[in-house]
Amino acid sequence: MVNRDFSDSVKLNVITENLKKNNGDIRCSICGAKLSSIGECHFDHIFPFAKGGKSTADNCQILCVNCNLKKSNKELNDFLLEEKAKKFLAGENLKETTQIENSDTDILPENTRESPEDMTKEEFDRIIASFISRKGNIHKVDFGREYNHLPSIHYVRKYYGDLRTLKKAFDIEDLSSDWNRETIRTALEEFVEKNGDIFQKDLSKRNRLPSLPCVLRYFPEYKNFTDIKKNMLGLTVRKNWDMESVIQAGKNYVNRYGKITESSLRAENNLPTTRIVYNYFGSLAAYQQAVGAPVSQKNEFISEKAIENAVNHFFGEKERVVVTMKQFFESFPYSPSTIHKRFGSFALFCQKYDITVKQSKKAKYSKQEVDDAIAKWVKAGKKIPPAKELSKLGLPSTSVILKYYEDWKEPFILYQKLYDKLNV
Repeated sequence: MVNRDFSDSVKLNVITENLKKNNGDIRCSICGAKLSSIGECHFDHIFPFAKGGKSTADNCQILCVNCNLKKSNKELNDFLLEEKAKKFLAGENLKETTQIENSDTDILPENTRESPEDMTKEEFDRIIASFISRKGNIHKVDFGREYNHLPSIHYVRKYYGDLRTLKKAFDIEDLSSDWNRETIRTALEEFVEKNGDIFQKDLSKRNRLPSLPCVLRYFPEYKNFTDIKKNMLGLTVRKNWDMESVIQAGKNYVNRYGKITESSLRAENNLPTTRIVYNYFGSLAAYQQAVGAPVSQKNEFISEKAIENAVNHFFGEKERVVVTMKQFFESFPYSPSTIHKRFGSFALFCQKYDITVKQSKKAKYSKQEVDDAIAKWVKAGKKIPPAKELSKLGLPSTSVILKYYEDWKEPFILYQKLYDKLNV
């Protein structure tokens, strides 16, 4: 059954917008009367619930008791027109500006408001300049975060063509605008001269270097990073790993550091990757034994064959259907991190073994859905969970929350304070 009542998060959203619009006061959206307590506020469907109106923030307004009783189930625009008709019939001059007329543009349907296409370049520049003065820079992702209150990125293309040109107009240093074959080669050679070597992770703005895709775009004659190191920079690169070289590299590392773990298996340590170790030894434990290192049971690299056997045993002859990922891992012998290491993601794991998940993780959340989920969690008296546990607990992930808030903990704290005041 569809809920007629507005959720706490919707009410909070509407109260906040009302305060912003009325310079810190709460006022009736129709008559403008000042409301001093929550008991005087009636949260009303702009388009009536009985006629299909939704209980969402964009269909909610705060009314005083008188306006709420008058409006009943009439559509808002019809109600306002009727009120104006009564005033006109009573001899009042409709050209005189009143509180009601001033509120009309804020509550009319979206298609009757001033189109956002009417934003001038001057207004756009003012908003962007203000944002840059506060943040020091601007990125594409900033236009998708509601709390930044930035215009659509459409205006970047309309007035500047691309973000790079906009940054240049506002005196923001953008290294990517200066990259060409000569500057890329010079930057890489200077980095190698200073540091003695270069790794793929070094290709970042932090080091004032171009990204790998950027290098390959300007140097299509090179196939990958190894090719760049060997043929552009003249650096020594390790030949293809064979069993003997894999074992010798492991022994050298153990002689120096006393042990070898999965996190050690990186090119920077002159060691083979986990994939290469698995190909030759089947597990990290077997490799540790081969090179004389202490065997770490916790970090054992589970083979794909072992996981396949576990899947077959888990389902048997039953249909391969699970309700949720969380429920699946409550009984499955291997952890989510093990599956992620072997297959990249739970989705790819399910795809490989033809497993259907009835309730998969929600791909997209609106701000209202984020607020509703967090408000429900806090109202139940639960503490703020660790960031890495959010998705497992059925909450929006940190990346989703950060689309609408500057800090992922912000909405949790906000609702905690709200419910503390309400003694919920």
